[in-house]
Amino acid sequence: MSEPLGIYLKDHLGGAQVAVHLLEAMGNQNDEEKYREFAKRLLLDIQSDDDTLRKILGSIAEEPSHIKNAGGWLLETLARLKLGHTRSVGLDMFESLEILSLGIMGKRSLWRALAVVSKDDIRLGEYDFDTLLHRAEEQFELVEQERLGLAQQVFVLQD
Repeated sequence: MSEPLGIYLKDHLGGAQVAVHLLEAMGNQNDEEKYREFAKRLLLDIQSDDDTLRKILGSIAEEPSHIKNAGGWLLETLARLKLGHTRSVGLDMFESLEILSLGIMGKRSLWRALAVVSKDDIRLGEYDFDTLLHRAEEQFELVEQERLGLAQQVFVLQD
């Protein structure tokens, strides 16, 4: 049976998989070059965070959950079918960016919690949670800038 920290990390790993799959689809299939490039740049950071999360799981002797990873893939696939973000710009893209924004906020919470726990758990001592937190905040600002810019285009009625 997994310890609570392992369960918590596996939950976040499942969420990270949603972001990875969403960004991969956006980067490969969006009609606009701007969003393809945006997705590809952000994907590198998200994959790096995903790798760090997997290392942390390994350092506490937990294996990633294949069920949660598959669940993350399934959620992303369903979201893509519903949102249709991969080929268009509009409400679908806005909602995709909002999903990413919310996920990054969750990741910020993860890094904050692990920073607190690392003071008493030597298995977490080697990780620089301040740097990870800073990177999550930069990712959030980047996504928010795109999301809010798109809000103007999507929600303002044109004459």
